[in-house]
Amino acid sequence: MNSFSVRLLFGFMVLIALTTLSAGVPAYWLTRSQLERQAWSQVANAQAATQSLLAAEQERLANQLGLFSERPTLQQLTRSQAVDELHLYLQGFQNQSGLDILLLCRADNTLLAGNSDFADCPTDESQGVVLLNGRPALVAQQVVIDQQSERPLGTAVAGIWLENPFLQTLTAATGTQQSILLPDGHRLASNFAPEQTAATETAVANLPTAQEEGYELTFGENVYYAAYRPLTNSAGQTTLISEVALQVNSLVLTESRAFFILSVSTLSVAVLGFLLSFWFVRQVNAPLQKLTVSAEKISQGDLVASIPLFSKPVEIRTLAAALHRSQAAMLSALQEKSEVGDRLNALVQSLVEGVATYNADGRITFWSEGAQGILGWSAAETEGQHVNNIFPLSELDEGTFLDVMPRASQKRQIGVLTKSGKKMVLAMTDSQLIPPGSDTVQVALVFRDVTEEVAVRRLRSYFLANISHEFRTPLSTMNASMELLLDENEPFSLAEVRQLLKPSHLSLLSLQNLIDNLLESSSIESGQFTLRRQPFAMQQIIDNAVVITRPLLERRSQQFVINIPPDLFDLVGDSARLTQVLVNLIINASKYSPIGKPIELQISPTADFLQVGIADEGPGIPHDQRQNIFRSFVRLDPVDQEQYGIGLGLFVVKTIVEEHGGQVGVSDRPEGGSLFWFQIPWQPKETAS
Repeated sequence: MNSFSVRLLFGFMVLIALTTLSAGVPAYWLTRSQLERQAWSQVANAQAATQSLLAAEQERLANQLGLFSERPTLQQLTRSQAVDELHLYLQGFQNQSGLDILLLCRADNTLLAGNSDFADCPTDESQGVVLLNGRPALVAQQVVIDQQSERPLGTAVAGIWLENPFLQTLTAATGTQQSILLPDGHRLASNFAPEQTAATETAVANLPTAQEEGYELTFGENVYYAAYRPLTNSAGQTTLISEVALQVNSLVLTESRAFFILSVSTLSVAVLGFLLSFWFVRQVNAPLQKLTVSAEKISQGDLVASIPLFSKPVEIRTLAAALHRSQAAMLSALQEKSEVGDRLNALVQSLVEGVATYNADGRITFWSEGAQGILGWSAAETEGQHVNNIFPLSELDEGTFLDVMPRASQKRQIGVLTKSGKKMVLAMTDSQLIPPGSDTVQVALVFRDVTEEVAVRRLRSYFLANISHEFRTPLSTMNASMELLLDENEPFSLAEVRQLLKPSHLSLLSLQNLIDNLLESSSIESGQFTLRRQPFAMQQIIDNAVVITRPLLERRSQQFVINIPPDLFDLVGDSARLTQVLVNLIINASKYSPIGKPIELQISPTADFLQVGIADEGPGIPHDQRQNIFRSFVRLDPVDQEQYGIGLGLFVVKTIVEEHGGQVGVSDRPEGGSLFWFQIPWQPKETAS
């Protein structure tokens, strides 16, 4: 033990032994704990999935009962107390819907018709997960309301048995064994393997603790991790217990394999460490010449030359350590300098904004990835190119880029063309810099794409200008009428008062339509637009639209001609919103039609949908504008050159019609003018039978 080599080798062996043990033992326990956590996590997920499936089945039962209780045949048979027909009707619905239980109870809770297994009807608390006739069941109840008298006819009860067929469904969905237990721990139903049937009849000991911490079951050679959760009825009372069990035989086998692998790997590392240590100890006795050669290489500039380590004598060991420290310090300084340069370059390249530099001749010297992403030019394409060629102005009469470039430290928005010829607005600043190792001043440009921001500002200004005009015009009309009516020196007859109130009424209708369109557009843009579908008559929509638009049509001396076929079927949809569609189309036709010309309503029913058209004798719609006019804030010039609307009416029309599952369009009339039409199905697709 006096030899340094022996001591060093002994120390390495002790260190390797401690290292392998400190790494191997915790790794084994960590692996085992992780596998158990994963198994329990799978049990918890299966338990949550089981609860979700039970909730979904409960909701399915409630939905089926809701539809069942509204069936006219059921209500007719119930009113007539036709018990035999009710038995057959309930049996047919039960077979069709896959129900195990279907009962119809009288108001006094006595059985009227249904399963022969039941002598009486379940109580009101027998909803949710309950115990019926000694069997676990999932039950829902629904009061049957007479649609004629709106009085209760009785109660419909539907349910399924929570026994092996349903438990097999849960097992297929969750990958675990399923059981239903009484609150005392005895199993009522289970789908464990047949050879474990006797074991499953055993009650779960200490069930409250098992519900909180889980439970480990052992049936023969099989081991399970089980979790328990109470099942409640509609009153919140715990009626049964759900058991979810995961077989973990593979987990036990995996733990054994992991222990074997870790043991073998630990031993292998120890042996390999011993061999490496023995080799290293021999290497530390290298001759002094190797250290001299290494020092000579370092002095000649080879900073990464290998420096051997020696254990003796002390002077050589000290010299080797000093050389190592000196070499490490030099390499660290060079590495730090290189990393700083790399970080700065990576920072510039990662900027979303574009960064570019050019010299006094206007030639590009640097081009970042952000600049390439904005304008499409790569660094290789821009190197040495003149800045005027890379930044061509979108407006040629403004000169060149250098003519409009912002002054130092100032910002400016410049319109340029990208590599592909696309127009773009750049927000740009510049500053002067002197690159390292150079005495020439260069200009650094930082720019970003603000095209969308500029477009949004223009659209906002356009919108505010139009909305101000649309509000100011009717308000001015109303103000003028009110001032005349309030003038005490001017007595007016009733006819004159009515005449003065007509413009105010028309202005109010205009404001109401404008506000309705603004609100609808806002709800559409915010994603909160919804429909309230219900059956309605088309004639009702037409009458409401005529009442709303009559003042405008009378003001422009336009006759409203209605051509509709008799005996139209009722539609299913949002009648208020479809009234708004018709009002917008009539107002649009009135605005763009000559004064005194009629406006015609055309309705053409087909087997699948109803087509409604508003025909006018206006100038028509150019073909290249027929898609744009249904977008927001798009308007065409009217024939009388007055400004009408803010371009939201047809946008709202298109959105409402498409939400009903229909479509909208415009076509030319053979006799001149336009026909704006929309089609809506008789019933929405999701509710059509």
